[in-house]
Amino acid sequence: MRGRVLDPATVEIELGALKSSLPVVCCNGPEPCEVDVLLRPDDIVHDDGSALQALVVRKAFKGAEILYTLRLPSGVEVLSRVPSHHNHAIGQPIGIRLDVEHVVSFPID
Repeated sequence: MRGRVLDPATVEIELGALKSSLPVVCCNGPEPCEVDVLLRPDDIVHDDGSALQALVVRKAFKGAEILYTLRLPSGVEVLSRVPSHHNHAIGQPIGIRLDVEHVVSFPID
C-alpha cells in the first residue's frame, strides 16, 4: 500500500498513521516522501466497532480462519485473516482496524 513518510517514525497510509520503532528512510532526505508499505493479513484486524469500513470481495476458508480480500474506499485491496466464526458475505462491508507491530516500507524509485 502506498504511504507517505511524515517524519522518521511515522508513515501515513489510507488506513491511518503507523508508528515505527525504527527510522523510516526516504530517498529524498528529510522532506516527506512516498513509500510502499507492506501490510500482512495479520495487520488488518476485524473490528465491528470500527468506523473504518472495507468491502468483502473474496474469501477463502482456512479452517479456524477465513482469509478475506477486502476493498478499501480507494479501490485498493488488502488481505485480512479473521476467525472463522466471523463469516461475512461477499459484498458486505465490515469494520477493520490496524494492528501493525513492525512497519516495513520500501522507497519508491
